This record gives sequence, structure tokens and C-alpha cells, in this order.
Amino acid sequence: METRHSFQCLVAICFHSVIILSITEAKQCGNGFYHVSNRTCIDDNECGDTQSISNARCGANTECHNTFGSFYCTCRKGYITQAGNANFTTMTNCHDINECFGNDQCGLNAACTNTQGGFTCTCKKGFASTTEQHDSTHKTTCQDINECSDQPDACGHNASCENTRGSFNCTCHRGFVATNGRHTFNNKTATQCKADLCLFRICGPNTECRHKAGRFYCECSEGFSSASGGTRVTMRAPCVDDNECLDAVKVCGPHSSCNNTVGSFSCTCDEGFVSANGEPSYTNKSETHCQDLASVVPKTSSLEDINLFADRSFASLSKIQNRNSTEYHMLISNFLELMEKYTIQAARNLQHKELKHFTTSDLEVVIQAIRNNTIPKDGRVKLATAKNSMVIGWNTVAGKESFDVAAAALISYKQLDSIMGASLSDDGSKETELDLISEVVTAAVTNTDTESLDEPVNLTFENNKYHNGTVKCVYWDSLANAWSVRGCKVDSTNRTYTMCSCTHLSSFAVLMALHKIKESDSYKLHVITTVGITLSLICLFVSILTFILCRSIKSVRTTIHTHLCVSLFLAELLFLIGISRTANKTGCALIAGFLHYLFLACFAWMLLEGVQLYLMVVKVFNAKSLRSKYMLLFGYGFPLVVVGIAAVAYSRGYGTDKYCWLDLNSGFVWAFLAPVCIIILVNAGFFIITVWRLVDKFSSLNPDMNELKKIRAFTFTAIAQLCLLGCTWVFGMLHFQEGTIAMAYIFTIVNSLQGAFIFILHCLFNKQVRDEYIKFFISVCHMKKASKYSEFSTSSTQGLKSTRETGM
Repeated sequence: METRHSFQCLVAICFHSVIILSITEAKQCGNGFYHVSNRTCIDDNECGDTQSISNARCGANTECHNTFGSFYCTCRKGYITQAGNANFTTMTNCHDINECFGNDQCGLNAACTNTQGGFTCTCKKGFASTTEQHDSTHKTTCQDINECSDQPDACGHNASCENTRGSFNCTCHRGFVATNGRHTFNNKTATQCKADLCLFRICGPNTECRHKAGRFYCECSEGFSSASGGTRVTMRAPCVDDNECLDAVKVCGPHSSCNNTVGSFSCTCDEGFVSANGEPSYTNKSETHCQDLASVVPKTSSLEDINLFADRSFASLSKIQNRNSTEYHMLISNFLELMEKYTIQAARNLQHKELKHFTTSDLEVVIQAIRNNTIPKDGRVKLATAKNSMVIGWNTVAGKESFDVAAAALISYKQLDSIMGASLSDDGSKETELDLISEVVTAAVTNTDTESLDEPVNLTFENNKYHNGTVKCVYWDSLANAWSVRGCKVDSTNRTYTMCSCTHLSSFAVLMALHKIKESDSYKLHVITTVGITLSLICLFVSILTFILCRSIKSVRTTIHTHLCVSLFLAELLFLIGISRTANKTGCALIAGFLHYLFLACFAWMLLEGVQLYLMVVKVFNAKSLRSKYMLLFGYGFPLVVVGIAAVAYSRGYGTDKYCWLDLNSGFVWAFLAPVCIIILVNAGFFIITVWRLVDKFSSLNPDMNELKKIRAFTFTAIAQLCLLGCTWVFGMLHFQEGTIAMAYIFTIVNSLQGAFIFILHCLFNKQVRDEYIKFFISVCHMKKASKYSEFSTSSTQGLKSTRETGM
């Protein structure tokens, strides 16, 4: 019994051990594995075999990836998690990626369209793809479509097509206009070209033809209206001027007057007021208005503030086109008075004997003051700027015996002379043209009574221009708004400085008065010049042919005459067609340079003629003549050197506002006159020696009498030529002085007939040339007679022959 019980216990113990062992083995398969029948653990595929199981495990738009004992999730292509994780193991939904945002996925000229999980590419309008696939794996190559060649009728009728990148433009032909009212279009179905009726002037006076949506209508121009007050009118109907000045205050604003003009109007500020933009007149009160000029001046009187005011004033004054208007001169007067007022106020702040100098690009100011009735020993004050100076007595500055402060100021304006001009003559004469040749200066003192000074003020000006007219010391009369000589006189003047003495104080300058030719005289001089030079050109041409073709007169002298005539021919031809071509500054300067060269060449060849004449007299004693190469080198090289030096030294001297010649005001004309005077003097010396030798030779018995007579004839013709050509420029210099209208006529007549004089002297007065002319005319007459006789003989013979043939 006991043994049986023991056996049962042993069996039970073994059974439980087996069960425990089995349970222990099963527990050893971890997560991601499962136990099979043979008691082994194998990998568990958490992702399953379908996409639905994968989505259930990882989330929407995901992919599940099984690993040994585990798994991980990723977003499908074209999707991404909210956090941007690449791998994850928890349930997470992926959302679509917008590949088109901020990326060049499709290439140039292509548009990207986002799709769920991807994108597509399409070519933009006007471009076509060269590839077949347009997905996310290939970039799209899009090229421009040439609509003009691919679509011959892209623009329709009466238009031309121009291809552009991604599009094209249609432009209507001349005489046609687009119905959309624009210059170009690219849709022929919406826009077409129709005949431009505006070319036929279908609208009346003061109107404009307009297009809108293919229709044409007439509209009044700005400043005009129809008779009924509207803006549109029927064809050919006129528009009348609007009188904008009916409500002057509304149009121009206060402190102004309105002036109606055809199609417009202008507003002018009243006396003592100026427009805010600095202009003397305006047409839009919303942009500017009239205000007291004093209100724009700084309240403080520092020289820096005054300079700022001057700078702004110069900028405004320089913009005004009409500098002959009364409004413009009123602005000048107000500006000068305010500059004087505020500068002398600044001078009052100086200490005793303190001298202050201030200079900028616009002006130069010198001020000085004395205090407490203390006048310096010399009793006079001298203020000087770079180009001008003033000397005045301190008693005149103070104006009274007892004073707290006495101050003087001298203002030199560096730009005012160029923008101010001298458009109004001081004596009202229309035959006098004035020109400022100095800076404008203002002399101011603390003395308020300066209309009649006991002791005159002395002013010294540096001349900015060379003057060859009447110099006048003038002051600006603010009442008449013009220059005046009252109370001022010229003490002395030269090419550099002019000293003036005036019995009152104001703004001063130096004027040069030039004689102005009347319009009637100007027309007559123009006709004389044209006719005279034309005649000279003909005579010079005949002279050149004579010297070249007449073999019997071939010599060194005829060679010189030929080149002289060629130079003068070219000079006068250029003078005739180019002296007034002043519109193009560069072209005018070139014309002046060539005229300078050609006229100098004329005088150079005349000098060579003088040398040759001298050698001809000496040749009697076996001297040699000039060689051609040396003559050419001097005749054309010497003028070239002179013009080259002058152009380098002062190129601005070539060409002026009135004519294409050398500048007279700066003295640059001496670049021509100086060489001419030297040549005339040298030639005069040669001719004196030549004449003296001829007289000496004729007084003795000489077998070469014929040769001497020939030399004598040549000498006197050369002297006559030099006198004629030289005197023309003497008259020319006198012509530019005042009151010499007679000199103008003499200069014009003599100068324009130079070619005719040369022809008379060297051709008609030469017996050999006259003989050649006679032979030429006789031969021409014989040729005409022979030609007529030949024609008569031929016709007679042919007639006789035809008669005989008929008779047979």
C-alpha cells in the first residue's frame, strides 16, 4: 500500500514537471514572435499582407515595413507626417506634400500642379513641351511657340505680327488703328484693325480725334469747349476757347491776377509777391500760390542762411525761360533788395573793426563794422572780393555823427550775370544791344539815406569778357526794373578792369553797348553778301581753270595764284553755306575752325607771293625761285599749326550763338588777326625792297628791260592784291564798333568781292591771259562755223544723192 502510494506521488510529480516545463518554454517567445507546434518561436508579421492591415497598424497614407521581431512605418511617396518624422511605430496619419510650393519642379516656362501624393507639369501659355512625360520623374522642357509663323492669320487683316517670348504682338499698319484703342493687341477675335479716320482730319479747329472701342469721335482740346459747353463735338465742328479767368480767385488764388490765353491761362503774382515755385507765372494753384517774398527769407541773418536763400533763388531764376518779361525783372529787384537788407543786418552783429569774408559757389560776401562813434584814422573802408572791390568813406557808411554801429557790405554774385543779362537797354534804344561783362555786385551800408551821397563810392570790376564796344557803369533801378547809368560814370577802363564812380548805392555792374544793325540793313547786307560771294566763286573758278590750262603763263607765280584761288574758293563757299549754321554747336565750331584755316591759308600763299616777287628781282643776279614742296609745306602747314595751337588753347573760341566764326568778346579773334597782321607787315617789307630795287634798276641802262617791266607789273598787282585782301579785315574790325554801319557795308562789299578782284588783277590785267582768252573764243567760234558748214555740206550731199537715185 505504501509502495503504491509512493509510485502515484512520483507520477504526479513528473506530470507537473512536464506542465511547468511546457509553460516555461512557451513564455520564452517574446513580442514579435509566436510559438508553433514544435515549440519554436517564429517572427510575427505585424504589417499583414494587405494595405488595409498596414493602414490599420500605421495610419492613413502610410506603408508598414516588417522587421525581425518588430516593424516600423513610413509615409507613402508624396506624403509626410505632421512632425516631419521619417520612421514611426505608432498610429500616425500622413498628409499630402505640396511639391509645387517653393520648388522648381517642372523647369523653365512650365507650371506645376499639385496632386495627392505627387504633381504634374504643364507648359505655360505660349510655350510647348518637347518631352512626352510630364510627371514628377521628368522635368518638362517648354519652348516658345512662334505664333507669327505657326499661325499666319494670328493678327487678322491690316496688321503685322511680332513674336515675343510666350506671346506675340499685333500692330496695325499705317493708316489703321486697333478697335481696342491701344497701339498693340494679341487677340484678333476681340480686336481688329480698322481704317484710321483721324488721318483724314475729320475734326474741326481746336479739337482732337480720339478712338474708343473701334469708334472715332471728336473732342475739344484742353482749354476749349463746344458752343454748348460740352467736350464732344460733331465732325468738322469747331471748339471755342474757355475763359478760365472768369473766376480769377478760384483759378489763381489770392494776391494774383489771371490772364486768359488761347487754350490756356496764366496766373501772375501781384507786386511784392512771388509764386512758391519761384516762377513768375503759373497755371495750377493747387501746386503753387503767391506769397510775400520776404516770407521765404530766413528770419535769422546769418551768412549761411542768406546763402541758402540765394542758392534757392538762383535755382528758381535759372528755370525761367522768358527773361525779358516784367515779372522776371520784378523778381530780380525783390531778390536784390532782400539780399541787401539781410546782409547788412548780419553785418550789424560784428564787433568793432571785425571783417568777415564768406564765399560759396554762388556768391561772395565781405562785411565789416565799426562801433561806438569810433572811426579809423584812414576814414575809409575797402571791401574786396576775388574780382571786385569797393572803397567808401566811413562817414558815408554811418550817415550821422553819433552811431552805435556802422556797417558796410559788398556782395558779388557769381551766377547772376549769366541768368540776369541786359535785355532792357538803358536808353530805350532798339539799336543798342547790351551785354554784361562783369559780375553783378551789391553795395550796402547802414546809412538809410543813400540816394545822393556827399562822397561818391568807387567800385572796381574785373571784366569777364573782352570788350570792343562802349563800356558803361550801371546800377539796377528797382523802380524801373532796368539798368540805368544815372549817377554812375566810368573813371577808367582797359581790357582787364573797369573803375566806376557812383553817387548812390545799389546793385551795380559793367555793361558793354554794341551797335545793333537794323533789320532793313541786315537784309541788304545779306543780299550783298550772297550776290558778291556768288560772283567771286564764279571768278575764282575761272581763274583756277586759267592758271591750270594756260601753258603760256606757267610759272612759280601762277602756281601760287592757283593755290591762293583754291583756298579762297573753299573759304568763301564754306562761308556762304555755313556761317549761320549755329543750331549744332559742334558743327558750328568745326565750320569756324575750317574757315580759320582756309583764310589763313590765303594769307600764307600771299606771303609766298611776296617772297617770290623779291626773289624775281634778285633773280636778275642769279638767285633761285621757290621750290614747290617747300611752298606746299608752308602754304598749308603754317595755317594748320596756328589753328591747332588755338584749338588746344581755347577750343570754346570757335563758334558763337550768332555766327560760326571766332569769338570776338573773348579776344580769340586775334588768333586770326595776329598772323594776318604779321604777314601783311612782312609782305609790306618785301614789297618796299622790291619797289626800291626796281626803281634803282630802271634808273640804270639795262638790257633786260622787258623782264624788268614784267616784274614791275607783277609787283604792283601783288601789292594791289595785298591791299585789297588786307583792307577787308581792317574794315571788319571797324565794323564791330559802335555807330559804324557804313563800315559794315564797306566790309561786306569788299570782302564778298575778293574773288572778283583777284580775277581782274591776275587775269584781265595780264596781257598773256587776255591773248589766251581771245584765242579760246576765236577757236570756239571757228568750231561753231565749221560745225554748221559740215552740217550744211552733209545735208546737201545727201539731197543730191537722193535726187540722182530718183532720176535713175
